[in-house]
Amino acid sequence: MKYKNETIQKAVEEGNKFIVLEPQDVFDSAVKEFHQELKRLVYDVEELLECLSSAYDWDAVQSLEWFDYNVYDLTFLEGGPIFYDKFEEKYLTVDE
Repeated sequence: MKYKNETIQKAVEEGNKFIVLEPQDVFDSAVKEFHQELKRLVYDVEELLECLSSAYDWDAVQSLEWFDYNVYDLTFLEGGPIFYDKFEEKYLTVDE
């Protein structure tokens, strides 16, 4: 499969297996990086919430609730995404 997002495509070509948030057309711009050590995609939480608000015409609270209920727990699955909070300057759900 060919991915439009260069970060995702490069990580796949390197043989990594990880969860990609769908639909990609909504979430691709929220991809921050590929965490080399953990072999998982990192999504910027603020950007991800903005993507939801824009795509579905939701306010900030609706986007946050949807993220919390439907997406956040994916981080605990094998290969699940990591969420980065730029205001706190840290990866959420990653013990360091």
